[in-house]
Amino acid sequence: MTDSGQASAPERRADRLRTLMESLARRKPVSTAALWAALTFPPLFASPAELTSTSIWWRLAGVALLLPAIAFRNRYLPLSWCVSTVLALINAWFSPAMFAMSYLIGRRNVRGRPAEVTLAVSLVALTLVGMGIRAGQFTAVLNNAPLLVCAVTAGLAGRHRYQRRELELAGWQHAQNLEREQVLAADRVRTRERARIAQDMHDQLGHDLTLIAMQAGALEVNPRLDASARASAGDLRLSSARAIERLSDIIGVLRVDGGQDVAGSPREDVLSTVDRARKAGMLVELRPVGLDATSPPMVEETVQRVVQEALTNAAKHAPGAEVRVHLERWTDRTSVSVTNEAPDSPPGDSSGTGMGLVGLAERVRVLGGSLITQERKDGGFEVTARLPHSGPAHGTEPAPPTGHVEAPVSLGARQQAQRRVRRSLVTAVAVPALATVAVGVLMVSYSSRNLDRMTLDAETYDGLRNGQTWERLRDQLPSQQVRVGADFEQPPKPARASCRFYRAESSGYFSLRSEVYRLCFTDGKLVAKALLREDGD
Repeated sequence: MTDSGQASAPERRADRLRTLMESLARRKPVSTAALWAALTFPPLFASPAELTSTSIWWRLAGVALLLPAIAFRNRYLPLSWCVSTVLALINAWFSPAMFAMSYLIGRRNVRGRPAEVTLAVSLVALTLVGMGIRAGQFTAVLNNAPLLVCAVTAGLAGRHRYQRRELELAGWQHAQNLEREQVLAADRVRTRERARIAQDMHDQLGHDLTLIAMQAGALEVNPRLDASARASAGDLRLSSARAIERLSDIIGVLRVDGGQDVAGSPREDVLSTVDRARKAGMLVELRPVGLDATSPPMVEETVQRVVQEALTNAAKHAPGAEVRVHLERWTDRTSVSVTNEAPDSPPGDSSGTGMGLVGLAERVRVLGGSLITQERKDGGFEVTARLPHSGPAHGTEPAPPTGHVEAPVSLGARQQAQRRVRRSLVTAVAVPALATVAVGVLMVSYSSRNLDRMTLDAETYDGLRNGQTWERLRDQLPSQQVRVGADFEQPPKPARASCRFYRAESSGYFSLRSEVYRLCFTDGKLVAKALLREDGD
């Protein structure tokens, strides 16, 4: 057992290594290599003068650490951001990597990774604390403040991009939900229209059965018939009465809205509908063509409803436009076409559900006909219905929605998402701007304070005399010195002297001229003083 366990340990390590390599291979190696090369170019090839035998190895170590951070950025993004940020705080040439990871972390939702986020923030905080202990806490923060502001800006830009994408996805989801609602609404309208058709059929069939019962009753009391014939007529009357009752029971399932009939408004013909529209002020022209005869009741009812719906839509969407009603009646079919011209002016309120035409299309289809609605090239609209006289089509199923169906849209969720995007944009602009101003004010204040600590006023300088001791002058001299480069002209330094450099008061905070006082001490006594100027001053 022990041997097998010992033998399996290398295999497990090999399996883990293989899994790691396969995972690395699935991380889009080409894009990973390209991003790694772009982000490691600045620390490797920038400022060769800064490279020493020690710093080059530190940079190479940072470049090596960036490879897994970039390769596994999708899975361990907070830790990848932590690595890039720590490297940028140690060496500013790694700042592009920190900016890139900050942008990526802004584009991702890391709320489900509290452990990784906590660890990443803790490591960055420890790095700042370590740098503060080494270089002075406030100085370390100020030196890295511009980098941190840029990182925050990149993160806010990524967050804005993330919220814009969420808004786009929410818009598509809203459109899909709206489309489903439209389909359901159209299905309800079709079902209701089929119920109306069945109710109309019930009324017509009930009327016919009532006539049959009345005729059978007349035969039942006819003295010219023998007893057998009258008995048969009585049976026919009773059967008709029972059929009417059963039909009423069956059609009861079609009653909706608290038991009210689904039947619509009182019946009227096409001529009455057109006359009513004319009295309301519409310009309607009726053109009857074909036979001067009445169509079957179901067809006549449907034609009237088509004309009524088309006139209603014309009055709503094209007020003041002329409307033409073309009616054709033949022995086997009836056709009606309602056409309105383009409106002279835009309508004040043209909102609507568009379900009236959906219901009409279902009624026409159930009767075996077709309904065509289309916009004309001149800006008008046309509704055409063709209905056969052969009767309703048997076994029809509700048709899928065709054409454009308008439905009321709730903009609450969309407006909230848009407000979030606007807030993220304002935040992405305002926060970096305010942070830049704050950092600038702090840096100016801190720099002016440091300048005061290393500035020697002219009166004190003029009062210095050779031979004065360092112990006597310590309280009169600034607490900090300035660094003097090779661009300053210096007189020869006295032998065995130690020189101190202070900023001259005449330089000013924003002066382009730089002057420095040099004080040289030998054995604790002032032996020489000089005013140094940069070359060219």
